[in-house]
Amino acid sequence: MTNLADIAIWAPTLGLVTLRVAGMLLVAPVFGHSAVPVKLRLAMSAAMGLAAVARFAAPLAIPANLLDLAAAGACEFGIGAAIGYLAALIFAGVELGAFHVSSQMGLSLADVIDPTNPDVPSAMRGLFVLLATVIFLGVGGHRALIGGLLASFETVPPMGFVEPGSLLEPVVAMLGAAFVLALKLAAPVLIAMLLATVAIGLVQRTLPTFGLLSVGLPLRPLLGLIVLTASLAAMGPLTEAAATYLQKNIIALTGGAG
Repeated sequence: MTNLADIAIWAPTLGLVTLRVAGMLLVAPVFGHSAVPVKLRLAMSAAMGLAAVARFAAPLAIPANLLDLAAAGACEFGIGAAIGYLAALIFAGVELGAFHVSSQMGLSLADVIDPTNPDVPSAMRGLFVLLATVIFLGVGGHRALIGGLLASFETVPPMGFVEPGSLLEPVVAMLGAAFVLALKLAAPVLIAMLLATVAIGLVQRTLPTFGLLSVGLPLRPLLGLIVLTASLAAMGPLTEAAATYLQKNIIALTGGAG
């Protein structure tokens, strides 16, 4: 039977491990969404912290003074937040692609002229984020995120040291991957809008009295929706590749620890 002495010995280790888990759950997509109650996130942090502590053979040697313990807790929370931030960059790329698609189709005008609801996301952004969330969960992105977090305890145990360079390189790599993902998601619509603009310009130049510019305004969203419907199937492989790349960068995030 576990006695109070064992609980007191393991409590600081559990607290540090739980702080790293909580940092990831507060920042990572899906887990850190505002729709997930804070109490649920805290309960998940405690449960995952207990599961992670079970992998330890012995409790950690805790610093003697409270200041060093608080600094260690802050570092643990920062490591978890960095892992969650890497995953959040995938959805940042999706939102960036949705912004360019909405702008080129002319649908972002509704957001500009709606001052009563400034915090309501655009319909295109909501569609892209919803699809990306479903695909991210479908391909096991959440499992890769949790697996990377648990693996980080082996490469960087609590109160371990992470070099700043090992944190910066994966973040920069994921930023580049987010921009590439945004470009690939928006490329079909951007190309279609460019060709439509050129075609409308040539026809208007040839027939100045035709008034094609006024007709082209509603045609652009229609053409964009058609192209977008045909190209949404590519979001699955792109999001899956981004989730695989995420797991590699989580390992690289903590792999350079000393």
